[in-house]
Formats: sequence, structure tokens, C-alpha cells
Amino acid sequence: MKGTLGIVIAVGLGVIGFLCNWLYLDGQNQATRTVSFVGIAKEARVNRGHRFEEEDLTEIKVPTRLATRLREVAVLWDERGVAIGQRATREFGTLGTELLTHRDLETPTTRNLNEQIADNERVMWLPVDSRSFNPQHVNPGDEVSFRIPGFADTSGSKQKTAGGAGEIIGPFKILALGDRKGRRDIRLAAGLPTGAENRIAIAVKTVPLTGKLEVSAQKLANALAENDFKGVQLLLHPDTRKPAP
Repeated sequence: MKGTLGIVIAVGLGVIGFLCNWLYLDGQNQATRTVSFVGIAKEARVNRGHRFEEEDLTEIKVPTRLATRLREVAVLWDERGVAIGQRATREFGTLGTELLTHRDLETPTTRNLNEQIADNERVMWLPVDSRSFNPQHVNPGDEVSFRIPGFADTSGSKQKTAGGAGEIIGPFKILALGDRKGRRDIRLAAGLPTGAENRIAIAVKTVPLTGKLEVSAQKLANALAENDFKGVQLLLHPDTRKPAP
């Protein structure tokens, strides 16, 4: 009986020892396991508009435990073929070897504006005073509001009041600035002209069943008709989309 018990204890200790050893080795393996991403070699010195070539690329290995979020923004080495022939939207190499992200591989959108809106949305074009905003810092997809100057009735006509608090109407999503339907750097990389960007297209919602413009869109349209967009300011909202790498 004692002999049998001793054998059982010995076998149990052996199993425990095996499991501990296996867990240790697996932990070591996890610590050394890596995921490979596409990088642009420092020596390549890629300029904006350059078409990526195989020799421009270099493999960057990152420990697996640190690569979970990186997979969402960076191009995997096994998928490097998608980069070959694409135009660079910015310069690479000035700060050393850099990771290539999916954002770096964006191309000018070819989708029509009416393909970018929902069934309950419409596209509204608005003239914009170029003094009220800088289009280089605004991109389609951004949300903006409009600050309408304060008005007061004077002899039956409305006059803009000095220092009036005015009214903020929005937000609205920008669909295009002039002919630009994407980021400026992507358009420039593709060799396309930017053109005038003082006329913007925004998405406005309609009221179900009636088909009329929502209250904020109607207020904006009325305000612009009254003052021909003079004194209107564009207010840029925070970007709540996936953060850029």
C-alpha cells in the first residue's frame, strides 16, 4: 500500500514538474515571438509622389505582445505587395527608418458624393469666405459648425451687430472642399491639382416622412441667404474617428 502511494506521489510530482517546465518554456517562447511589419529604410529617402519599390522596404520585427494595436495601423510584412507601385503621400527617411501605415497608402477617392451619404441625408454646397478658415487644415470627413454673426432689426432691415454673440449651428460633416474629396497630401502625391477650395459640400439630414431639411440645416440655409455668408466663421470639431498613428 505504501509502495503504491509512493508511486502515485512520484507520478504526480513528475506531472507537476513537466507542466511547470512546459509553462516556463512557453513563456520564453512568447517573449521571443515577433510580428514583422513593413518599414521604409532610412537609406531610401523617399520623397512625396515617389512610387514604392521593393528595395525601399525593410522588415521591422516587433514582439508579439506589443503588436496587438500596431496591427490596426501598420502594414504587415507578408502584405508588403500592396505597397509596391503606390505613391508616397509624404517624405520618408528624414527621421530614420519608419513604419509604413495603411494611412500612408491611401489614394484619392473616386466615389461620387451621393454615394457617401445615407438615405436620410442630402448634399448641400456652400460658398465659404476664405478669410474665415484655412482649407489646408480641413479635410473631407471632418466635422464643422458655423458661427453666424448676430443681427438686429434696424428700420425694417437686418444689420450685423458689432460684437454680437451670434449663433453656432452644427455640426455638419464635410464631404468635399472644391474638387477635393480627400486629404490634400494624398491629392498632391497623385499629381492632382488642388484648385480653389472656397466652396464646400456638407451632408445635411432630412426629416423622416416629410423629406424637409432638419432644423439646423434649415436655419443654416436661411442665415446664409440673409447675409450671403459674410462674417460667417467655420469652427473645426475634434476628430473622433480612429486616431492617426
